[in-house]
Amino acid sequence: MLELQIKEILKQRGLKPVDVYKALDIDKVVFYQSIRTSNLNNKTLHKILRYLGLEMEVKLHEKGSL
Repeated sequence: MLELQIKEILKQRGLKPVDVYKALDIDKVVFYQSIRTSNLNNKTLHKILRYLGLEMEVKLHEKGSL
């Protein structure tokens, strides 16, 4: 979920994942684990989002309402 959105934002900005994880000095594997995690309190995920100037917003809805 977050992974697809982050990759789309990178594409829109003309960036590649390597640009982000090298700038933040984090390992490639850790970068991908962080953007795929379901743990919304992941420190590395927050570091990536801050670097990109993004924040998370969580919405709940009733099943079948979409």
